[in-house]
Amino acid sequence: MRTWFTVILCFTLILITGCTDNSNSSPTEKDQVEQVKSEKTAQMESHLKTENIIYGPAGPIYKIDVTYDDKKHQISGTMHVSFVNNLDKTLEHIYFNLWPNAKEFKSGGVQVDNVQFNNKPVKFDVKKTKLNVSGLSLKTDEEATIKMDFTVTIPEMKNRFGWYDTNVSLGNWFPILAVYDNEGWNLDTYFAGGESFYSLTSDFDVTLKTNKGQMIATTGQSLGKVTMEDGLAIHHFKAKNVRDFAIVMNSAFNQSTFNENGIKINVFYEEENKEYAKYMMDTARYSLSLYGKLFGKYPWPELDIIGMPINVGLGMEYPQLVMISLKSDEEKEKYAIYHTTEHEIAHQWFYGAVGNNQYDEPWLDESFASFASYIALHDKKPNFKWVRAIGKKYYHLTSPASTFLKHKEDDGLAMYGDVIYDYGAKALNELRKKLGDDAFYKGMQAYFEEMKFKVATTADFIRIMEQSSGEDLSKFFKDHRVYLDDTR
Repeated sequence: MRTWFTVILCFTLILITGCTDNSNSSPTEKDQVEQVKSEKTAQMESHLKTENIIYGPAGPIYKIDVTYDDKKHQISGTMHVSFVNNLDKTLEHIYFNLWPNAKEFKSGGVQVDNVQFNNKPVKFDVKKTKLNVSGLSLKTDEEATIKMDFTVTIPEMKNRFGWYDTNVSLGNWFPILAVYDNEGWNLDTYFAGGESFYSLTSDFDVTLKTNKGQMIATTGQSLGKVTMEDGLAIHHFKAKNVRDFAIVMNSAFNQSTFNENGIKINVFYEEENKEYAKYMMDTARYSLSLYGKLFGKYPWPELDIIGMPINVGLGMEYPQLVMISLKSDEEKEKYAIYHTTEHEIAHQWFYGAVGNNQYDEPWLDESFASFASYIALHDKKPNFKWVRAIGKKYYHLTSPASTFLKHKEDDGLAMYGDVIYDYGAKALNELRKKLGDDAFYKGMQAYFEEMKFKVATTADFIRIMEQSSGEDLSKFFKDHRVYLDDTR
């Protein structure tokens, strides 16, 4: 039967081309479906146009040679970092972030000396957590190496960066290249209530000299046997495709090692926490398998899990290494260890492999890791009825850390957790229910595969989920306070 659509279309074509009533020239039902699909795709693409962001400097390769002095609680030595200027401009400054200089660390800090650019002395200036290397000219596509001496004083505190008793935590401890993107150089302040870390995938070659007897967990893998020189043990580590390099040392550590589907899992713990070590290992084996199926294969050969004293939340993530805070009440601790270990391991996918600007778009790693950990904890069927609505209009799921800091005297730091962790996890779960498990996890796998070892933005996530599902999700994200304007 001829539809009114066909009649009107044909009448229009008669006026233009002299179309006759020939059924073979009328659009078929299949043609009409394809036309609707094409129009829907065009509508989706109209709000998916994303800015082509270039992230640099590209391909950093770090070579670090340091010695730890356990009497002074200092780590000192040299660092070379090579990279390419992939930006469409000549660089006259290169910036590094010096996180040990954050005011939160008081007695800690990092001193930089003898900076060289391509083997020649160069000007440099340190202002709090910023190192500005200047007086240079690096043209597009040229490679350079910056060398420096540095000494890090480690503060006495239970922290991701600090020492306590026999434990030494070196998170965010060395001068690290800042990222240049569409905003310019990213030199945000240290955020103790969350993370402000933002770096590009790099390769590391680290030589560490310590007193004999230290048990060491690190990003990357240990190479060869530990050798001795002048009474010090020499450890050599390498890591590929990682955004940072963390170290935890403790002469009182025990180590348990298992292999799970080709991934070497090391759990470090003190004897008094031996029972907790089993919880961490069991959770790691389960989580690595589950996340591998849901999101994509764990991209490194090894993972270190450390049970330790830490007062920054319940844990902290670094590439190939997670810190898990241990308390005292075993029954409460058992649940906390399961959940924390699941959360920090999920960060290996979201922040570790799929990177993001943790200061400007913290939801892209914390909401995702929180969602994954609740999926793991509740057998893929979490209930988020306990999560409260965002409330105040100036808090969005895509708000940067600066928004919460601006209101910290009111409720900003509490709302950071409520919004960026809990509400974000709930929003992702509602997206899962809207799309269905098959379509949702297909999209998550596509997101992981496309953005692995890169820097993802909110626009990237929306684009990939829409392309994978074939649905216009603009209303869903708007209803959940996901606004691209927050990220520009």
